[in-house]
Amino acid sequence: MMTCKEYIFKLTSGQLEQAGTVERLWAAQHRLMCRPCKAFTANDERLSHVLSEYKQHMTTKKDEQER
Repeated sequence: MMTCKEYIFKLTSGQLEQAGTVERLWAAQHRLMCRPCKAFTANDERLSHVLSEYKQHMTTKKDEQER
């Protein structure tokens, strides 16, 4: 079984993306049973999306200023 501390560390460090099948299954099972980790994952995904859009916006804005 995976603890909340392990899950959050692996999620935020990107280790879950590179993890094997068994570890990803443990993480998915933990996320299904743990409401705080499920909420953290959703918030982390939203934050990543916002930061990605901001980065794209700033890159576009910089390109327009250089013209």
